[in-house]
Amino acid sequence: MPQREFDIQISPNGDVELQVSGYKGKTCLEAMRVFEQIVGELKSRTLTSEYYEPDEVVQYRVDQRH
Repeated sequence: MPQREFDIQISPNGDVELQVSGYKGKTCLEAMRVFEQIVGELKSRTLTSEYYEPDEVVQYRVDQRH
């Protein structure tokens, strides 16, 4: 199973930058949608070379804790 990483940076003014790696094809967009639900709509998006590789099957599980 490939290692997947999420690098989340929040600036002092509240801007959020998210870098996703380890996902092949458009599955990275599905992973980013989970974060969009948490932090809000993305202002911009930059695609990496992994985006252009063949898609893989990924299952998600989201647990919210308060």
